[in-house]
Amino acid sequence: MSSKLGTPIKSSSSAAPPPQQAPPPPPPPIIPTTWLTASEQRLFLSAIFGLIEITKLWDTFSPILHLDLSNTWTSNLKIQGPYSVIGWTVAEIIMLWAVGCLRIPMLSPSYKQLGLLALLSAGMNLLCWLIIEPSVALVSINVVGPAALGGDWYWNWLYSLKRYSEPSHLEGIHKIRLLPYSTATLNPLSLTYCIPPDSPAPLYIPIVFNNSIPEEVSYSVRSLETGHATLEKVSSSHMKRSPTRPPRLHITDGDDDFEDSDIEEPEIDPLSALVLHSDGKGSTGAEVDIAKLPSVKPPDSMALVPRNLASSQNILFITIDKPSLITLKSVTDKRGDKFHITPHREAIIIECPAGGQFIEEEKQNKIILKNDKAKTPELRCVGDEEVTKFQARGVGPLKVGWKKIVKSGNVKVETGIIEGIEEDIEPTDDLALVRRDKVSKTHTVPLRVTHNTPGIFTLSLITVSDALHNTYTPSGHSAEKAFNVISRPSVRLDCPSTIQLLHGQKTYIPVQVVLDGQLEKDYEVSYSFESLEGQKSVKTLKISKKREDIVVSEPGTYTLLDVDGPCAGGVMEPSSCTVQMVPLPTMDMSVTTLHECAMDVGATAAFDFTGTPPFRLEYTEQRKGGRARTLTESFQTHYGSVVLRPEHEGEYTYTFTSLGDKRYKGVKLDKSPIKQTVHPLANVDMVGRIGDTRKHTLYACSGDHVDVDIEARGIAPLKLAYIKSWSSQSENFTVPVKTGKNKISVPVPDELSATSGANGKLTISLVSIEDGNGCVRKLVTPGVEVDIKRQKPTARFAKSQKLIVTAGEIAKAPLRLTGEAPWDLTYSVNGKDRKITVRDPNNHLSFSDKGVYKLVKIKDAHCEGDILTSDSTFEIDFKPRPVVSLQQTSGITLASPNSYTHKGLCAGQEQQVALKFTGQAPYELNYRYTSEGRTSKHTLKSAQETGILHLSSEPGSHRYDLLNIVDGNYPNTDIQISLSHNVHSKPSVSFIKHNTRPLCLDSPLNTDAKIHLKGTAPFKLDLAIRKPASTSIKTYTIDNINSPEWTLSIPEYELKEIGRYEIMITRIQDLNECEQIINESDELRSIVEVVESARIVAVDDKKDLCVGDSLDFLLQGKSPWTIEYQWLGKNHKVSSSASRFSRFAEEKGIFEVKSVALKDNQCKRQVEGMKRIVHPLPKAKIVEGEDSLREGDEPAAFGVIFTGSPPFSFTYTRSEQYGSKSKVIETQTITDIWENSYTISSSLPGDYAVIAISDKFCRYPPITRSNKER
Repeated sequence: MSSKLGTPIKSSSSAAPPPQQAPPPPPPPIIPTTWLTASEQRLFLSAIFGLIEITKLWDTFSPILHLDLSNTWTSNLKIQGPYSVIGWTVAEIIMLWAVGCLRIPMLSPSYKQLGLLALLSAGMNLLCWLIIEPSVALVSINVVGPAALGGDWYWNWLYSLKRYSEPSHLEGIHKIRLLPYSTATLNPLSLTYCIPPDSPAPLYIPIVFNNSIPEEVSYSVRSLETGHATLEKVSSSHMKRSPTRPPRLHITDGDDDFEDSDIEEPEIDPLSALVLHSDGKGSTGAEVDIAKLPSVKPPDSMALVPRNLASSQNILFITIDKPSLITLKSVTDKRGDKFHITPHREAIIIECPAGGQFIEEEKQNKIILKNDKAKTPELRCVGDEEVTKFQARGVGPLKVGWKKIVKSGNVKVETGIIEGIEEDIEPTDDLALVRRDKVSKTHTVPLRVTHNTPGIFTLSLITVSDALHNTYTPSGHSAEKAFNVISRPSVRLDCPSTIQLLHGQKTYIPVQVVLDGQLEKDYEVSYSFESLEGQKSVKTLKISKKREDIVVSEPGTYTLLDVDGPCAGGVMEPSSCTVQMVPLPTMDMSVTTLHECAMDVGATAAFDFTGTPPFRLEYTEQRKGGRARTLTESFQTHYGSVVLRPEHEGEYTYTFTSLGDKRYKGVKLDKSPIKQTVHPLANVDMVGRIGDTRKHTLYACSGDHVDVDIEARGIAPLKLAYIKSWSSQSENFTVPVKTGKNKISVPVPDELSATSGANGKLTISLVSIEDGNGCVRKLVTPGVEVDIKRQKPTARFAKSQKLIVTAGEIAKAPLRLTGEAPWDLTYSVNGKDRKITVRDPNNHLSFSDKGVYKLVKIKDAHCEGDILTSDSTFEIDFKPRPVVSLQQTSGITLASPNSYTHKGLCAGQEQQVALKFTGQAPYELNYRYTSEGRTSKHTLKSAQETGILHLSSEPGSHRYDLLNIVDGNYPNTDIQISLSHNVHSKPSVSFIKHNTRPLCLDSPLNTDAKIHLKGTAPFKLDLAIRKPASTSIKTYTIDNINSPEWTLSIPEYELKEIGRYEIMITRIQDLNECEQIINESDELRSIVEVVESARIVAVDDKKDLCVGDSLDFLLQGKSPWTIEYQWLGKNHKVSSSASRFSRFAEEKGIFEVKSVALKDNQCKRQVEGMKRIVHPLPKAKIVEGEDSLREGDEPAAFGVIFTGSPPFSFTYTRSEQYGSKSKVIETQTITDIWENSYTISSSLPGDYAVIAISDKFCRYPPITRSNKER
């Protein structure tokens, strides 16, 4: 295998090839020479490789040149450690190998050459690292030696070797260590807590301590009820600690091993998910909204804490046993040092929701709750409505869920939620510190219950949820209410006609119960009895089934009066029934001998009966001297005759023994015996409608005569005899009639006249007809039955009442009619008459308009009747529609009718508007919300008379149009109310440019820092200025900033100290009085370096130089400086970034400094008469030791002891350790010290060491080193 990648740069073998064999031609380049020639390819790749190397060297060495250049993306690739050396070496070898693969002539190294190039690359990269970080190779490194004129860097490490051969003039190192930043964080997960009422278990609120162990913790406990605050102190030894094995969460993060492998997969719990993911995300990576999490309860308070705490963190718990607001006030450790309290942290402990108990009774402002014992269901009637109340307690607004289980045939379950349970908005004092929105309140909530169907149902309260998403599940019988709903039974008599009562017997009037379903309770019906003599009495009847009978033993009128019992209904028609006593049948007999006209032997016995056909007459026939025989005759009418025609001559005696009719049997007769006779007969027949039907009916308006059409035959003149019978009475009449058709008018008895109002039956029977010869014929034709109904029809409402209904609802007014259907009923409403036809005596009228309905006139199928004035009116009125109104406050004004305007809010500011409802709770208010052209519809629910409308806090214009309201009576009522308000964006502030130039001592604070303000001008800006190494802060307020960009300038503030001033923005407010609160974590601060006005001072004021030293001067102010001086008669101008300005006195002459200035010729100072003479070198020793500080402590003070001739000037450095390296962070020069010691005060961490000292004549290190450096 060949060891070459391509054409070699130089042959690696000194032996010449064999003369007999020519070397094989090299392979052609990868890049065709037709595109780029070989020389062009070498030039192109050499340029690229050279550019990469130059960039590497520039990025590596540019930091130590202090050119203040901006970083580029290549700056991260500079050589700055061993890994970068290895990385660059490998990268360069790969690039060289890749170039060799292109087979470019004279640019394709062999593997051996590639190895040599790799060693060369590694050596160069290692050398670059050692140059910029010489401490890697040297044991002791310190910053020594003077700065060269015209430069800002020097090779400190070259002079460190020489320090070992010189006597020590600079001794000691003082260390200041900044102790870790100790913090205390209350409620690290920002959760809320709740304590169940009467809970014996307390809550444990976690506090996370970082970087230190607390000794004493002070915290404020503010009552949510009264706002009263107390300060509690507890030592760490009395605080609760986390258990050795933390309580198990509902879900795990997969790190815990459980021995029981059969543990079921737990359900996802958002609180546990928050604990397992400290970044605030749930197990699925979704953001966990802490505002929607439920509160922590006592059993979980020690489990719901952050997991995987850092090694510097520990957690302790404070014990709380009542609702309150907890805030940390101070935490101290054993040294008495205070912890930093994490701002905006608090723990809100509320009372968990409770209640869900029904109210048993309310009396005299005292509420009695339902106990937890099972009770029998309360009896209710179908159609009843009631408002039952219950109590719920918690932080409003509350939501209560209910469930209704109906057991009526099939089991049916209904559920619902009552929302918007909260108290009225109370005006609060601006100085009040009570969080009224987190106070638990007990609310009495109405729940409307309608009983529509019969059966047993249970109303249960199943959940009580508060505004913080906590849910309480009521249990026991106190959260339940059972009802037994039964139907309303009505009664009526089943009496279609008059009931007949027999002598010595009883009859029954059926009482019918009108009810859907079974009769569940016993009822008592009262009825009146009016005898025929007019005596009245009231009796009762117990009803236990749907049909009962009134036992009747006396004739008269029986009328139902009322129904008594649970859920009793009314009395329906027919409510009255007449009982008549049926009289015993009687007989009148007349005997006519036959021999007077026909000359026949015999006789005819004519009978007139009273009673109910058919009649059965028993009589005996006995011939004188013979045995009597019993004969029977039946008659279908009220009259009849028997021809007594014996078969044999003799004397016959006929004795009538008993009489029976349809109702009575065998009534004994006391009649004289008769003998048989005969008489010739005339004849007459009834014709017409009455004659055909033999029935007729008289009504109250039918008059007092019955006209009967007859047709008579016989020898005139004719006389017709008829009988009319009623009740137990009868009366005979004889009237002349003509041959042919006649009409006879039969008068009605006074007892049954139209004015009597009585009911009954009248029978008209033709008895006999007598012709002109005096012969009488007994008539056997059936009589006419006249049914007399003299009772007038009546009309009334079942009950006169005023009914309040919902507008549009059909109200039914039940009627009670007597008479015969159909009825023509006339009623009036609001002065207008209306006429309807009714066919049911218990029908109802349907009304939809409000007003007073009055019955005017009634007519049944035959006659006009009477209106019962006591129940002749029925009034309908409408329930009032719901009304909503805005509760006006000082911030809400009425811009126009029904249009309100709010004064406006700032973004993030919460505010509510109270709405007052009038109507029947619960309420649902539908409104349209419009913001920035986007419209959406929402619903506000409230179970009480007050609703809370939460205004939007998003910036922009907002409008709420109230569209309609729904209450318990009306499903929709349109309203027109609008509310408009603006939400102003909070202003913001930021530095768009920080201060870049130092300021001179004793000058006003005028910086070049630029501040950008966003919002509505003019702005008000609060600034805080902190002096160097000080904890005191001075605040300034800048008013009327009209421009969005402002240059930070406070001319009235004069810079009196040297060092770093820190200027912080603490607050901004715009025209809308909206503020942005600046938190400590917001980086809204700028640093201003204040330097002493540019000055140059000689290390000593003598004209004689120290042997071997240079001309040394100290520069005061902030580097770099510009120095103008005259040397050997020539003027020079140089810059120095070091605080020491040196010029080696290589020959005699006059060295005179003319002026000194800071960067860009700032703080320029003219110098007069500054010449240089040097004497022996001074010494300086810093007091060794170590101080440990915390942030906010007073600065540490340590001394520097001088040896030499005052005045002294010295320079010291502050170095910090970065890994294994020490880096100088700060250099300070102190001059004009006339004492042999000096105290340095500082709060900045690091190692403090003196690097230069000068007294009245000399300086160390000698200035001669500057000349060597140059």
